[in-house]
Amino acid sequence: MPDTPIVRIDGLNKWYGPFHALKDVSLQVAAGERLVICGPSGSGKSTLIRCINALEPFLNGRLEVAGIRLDERPASISRVREHVGMVFQHFHLFPHMSVADNCALAPVHVLGLDRRTARERAMRQLAKLRIADKADRYPAQLSGGQQQRVAIARALCLEPKVMLFDEPTSALDPEMVGEVLDSMVTLAESGMTMLVVTHEMGFARQVADRVVFMDGGAIVESAVPEHFFAHARSERAQQFLSKIIH
Repeated sequence: MPDTPIVRIDGLNKWYGPFHALKDVSLQVAAGERLVICGPSGSGKSTLIRCINALEPFLNGRLEVAGIRLDERPASISRVREHVGMVFQHFHLFPHMSVADNCALAPVHVLGLDRRTARERAMRQLAKLRIADKADRYPAQLSGGQQQRVAIARALCLEPKVMLFDEPTSALDPEMVGEVLDSMVTLAESGMTMLVVTHEMGFARQVADRVVFMDGGAIVESAVPEHFFAHARSERAQQFLSKIIH
């Protein structure tokens, strides 16, 4: 672990009214590390990565991304978001815009690129995700797996240092899951720092440098995949694995 991790979280707490969603969460992620976050529903996984992108405010604790401390100031939030890409369960593509225009929108409005340069960047990312041939189509003309690959390409168009994935395959039909996971494997092989909330344990075994298991808003254990899957320390993690691995 380097002296200055690209993501650093210390003592993070988050409430939804009386519900304590994150309980003193501390986590460090090295540049280039691939982290899979798993756990039962309601364990705080999605809340945690949404806090990293300032989509959810946290009450107390410290959170830094690429050396930038995140707080409530708009300037702080904007600076952090320049370095973070996010892919959601649902694709959130603009239905009235073509695939290429969906991808070029943020580079124009966030980075100030001219439209031609933004489109060229969009086409490069779409090519990496093997979907450049759909650049002039609209989201409704694509399968769910294709739309999710477009969503990944769109996030990459901001050239982030960290990519966050919030259960990116859970809304897909089973036959479409593989194409999205393949794209994520390719991205991981490129050296991108990735934090992935998922129940796809095959992906975790293949790609993750570390698996973090959460329950009840806290990190219960963190281990390399071979140790986590073969020798999970906590009874709660063992119960979880017994239900999702057949």
